[in-house]
Amino acid sequence: MPSVKTYGKGRKHASSDVASGMVHSIGIAGLRVVSAPDRIRTVLGSCIGIALCDRATRIGAMGHIILPSSAEGSGDPGKFADSAIDVLLEQMADAGAQKERITAKIVGGAAMFGNDIMVGLGARNADAVTKRLAFHGIRLVASAVGGTKGRKMLLDPATGEVKVEIIGEAPQVI
Repeated sequence: MPSVKTYGKGRKHASSDVASGMVHSIGIAGLRVVSAPDRIRTVLGSCIGIALCDRATRIGAMGHIILPSSAEGSGDPGKFADSAIDVLLEQMADAGAQKERITAKIVGGAAMFGNDIMVGLGARNADAVTKRLAFHGIRLVASAVGGTKGRKMLLDPATGEVKVEIIGEAPQVI
């Protein structure tokens, strides 16, 4: 797979296992593209985690999106729904994924401090991501958004599964 740039506060490696590949962690505004058996994870509150996957090529991508639109500020492209999705799709194509096979799953968007704080930022982030995916013709096949609790997510591009863990609840796979 061609090398790709990691934006934001992504760390190179969190752990490894010869049989199951590397688990890459991304932080706020992080973007990452991997091939199976590598996986990607992040921890979310009001931010949206987007997982993109082309199961035929076993290429997956994840972004940790903070704000709905790049019109709201400046910084790393991973910060914003519009630019993060654009960059991830470009990097996936560079790695060999085909846009028409890519599907998306989104996680996060919690109202961590109540719905009035920052004018429902979690819901606005989820809406912006959904609209940008539609703009690109990418199918949103699953979501675990809203509520008032943070989540962890882990993408496995070999299967396209995203494991979601909400603090104090049993993990689910979407």
